[in-house]
Amino acid sequence: MVKEVKMFNDDFSEIITDIPRLKFLDYNEEGVEVNANTTEINGTDGVLMGPTTFGPFNLVLRFFFSGTDKHDYHLLKQKMRGLLFRREPFYIWHSDMPGKKYAVYTNENSVEDIGTRFGEFEVTFVVYKGYSESLKDTSQFSLSSGDWQFEAGVLSDDEIKYTHDTTAFKIYNGSSDTINPLLRHQFKLLVNIDAPKGFKINNKTTGDVFEYKKGIKKNQQLVINGVHPFINNKRVGIDTNWQWLTLAKGFNDIEITGENIKEVKTQWIFPFIYR
Repeated sequence: MVKEVKMFNDDFSEIITDIPRLKFLDYNEEGVEVNANTTEINGTDGVLMGPTTFGPFNLVLRFFFSGTDKHDYHLLKQKMRGLLFRREPFYIWHSDMPGKKYAVYTNENSVEDIGTRFGEFEVTFVVYKGYSESLKDTSQFSLSSGDWQFEAGVLSDDEIKYTHDTTAFKIYNGSSDTINPLLRHQFKLLVNIDAPKGFKINNKTTGDVFEYKKGIKKNQQLVINGVHPFINNKRVGIDTNWQWLTLAKGFNDIEITGENIKEVKTQWIFPFIYR
């Protein structure tokens, strides 16, 4: 099986390993940078702990190139520089971890010459979000596609759904961490509902409750994008309890409540994230 590496964003897509005679060898995800939020108080032992955040980490990919002659090799080195160093960040995907993508910028392209026409390339990317993501988001979820990977257990499509038309259901977060839009994790919830006196969405697993306090009809889709709710592209946070939803690892028990609510449909859209 030929191993592949792809780089892409909304404006371009390049398969690096389509370059003739360039082979992807292996990869290394370097250690996680932990940023502890601590407060020291005079006269007391230790420190007070706040929420821990995670800094960027390095993704290192190694390639080997065998040129036809030294000119071919020099041209390849120039091509790699132009390909890897870009003004805008991009995603990296590689076939050794096919269910993941990494939001990166290139930090270093180290070349070890072996003779005049062979070389080993060690490319260091900075994964600036501090985590990798599933290749697709849950709007495209299907276990049979082979694009998804899980850290524990084998699940079925019957167990995992992200569009629901009931008021009580489960949402599966296959991440290695909580999805928290306050930490800039991607999260979008689309809600269509007839709720003459508003409604609440309760994640019983995390204790989060989002409340929309005004009446709403099913043709007025409410979109929660991150921590901000919208109707018709206008923010409606003033009509809420100013709270947002998070998703714990694994299954989350969701309940939607409200007086005389009916015709409920929700779609939950987010990528899995991996620490």
